[in-house]
Amino acid sequence: MKENKLEKVVPARTKTIDIPEDFNLACTLLSLMNSYPNALINFFHIPHLGTWMGASPEVLIETKGDIFYTMSLAGTQKATGDNPLKSVAWTQKEIEEQALVSRYIVSCFKKIRLREYEEHGPKTVVAGDLLHLKTDFRIDMEATGFPELGSIMLNLLHPTSAVCGMPRKEAHDFLQEYEDFDRSFYAGFLGPVNVQGQTSVFVNLRTASLFSNKAILYSGAGVTEDSVPENEWEETEYKCEIIGKFIQNPTA
Repeated sequence: MKENKLEKVVPARTKTIDIPEDFNLACTLLSLMNSYPNALINFFHIPHLGTWMGASPEVLIETKGDIFYTMSLAGTQKATGDNPLKSVAWTQKEIEEQALVSRYIVSCFKKIRLREYEEHGPKTVVAGDLLHLKTDFRIDMEATGFPELGSIMLNLLHPTSAVCGMPRKEAHDFLQEYEDFDRSFYAGFLGPVNVQGQTSVFVNLRTASLFSNKAILYSGAGVTEDSVPENEWEETEYKCEIIGKFIQNPTA
């Protein structure tokens, strides 16, 4: 970053926790759904690829009728107090981190010469025990003449700067060289496609890989030139806790 080669990079880590003997999958999923009503709560098993659970708050692409939707979601704080939305104070680092994601989305629009879109935000949103900055983007696919915009943007957006970095190629190359584990499904995407005329594909965040008596939690942090290493580590701990606490205590 000091050499102006990267604006942002999103290194990830894993954390292994024990699964209690009285682990109850149904209770855990129900607690996640109650705690994160706007997230994609998911559980799936694929032979040879493992068993996974997640609660992702970040829409990658969504289409419903003629409307296309995506969001930029970045910047993380712990929700504190009786009214965390009123007491939150974002640092310049967090504001810029989220703005990078928004600019990346707009750059994808420009690549396909799409100029007519709605942009709303950024605003603070609650995701369980965490706060994020979010900007919403909406496009009328019929009015703009982009009926296949969902598929087009899926290819352009992934991996977003929220899970990779900026510039994308340089950040991706950096992660390939220095991350010492396989992300597997983490930071990929999943969700229902063409179900009752709607597609909702989410970035696979806040996720865990489950084994017989252990779970591997995945999380990442957006690092910029203004980052404080200790704060970034603490952010990954918060994110791991989202899934981890419900695995270890479904009624947390």
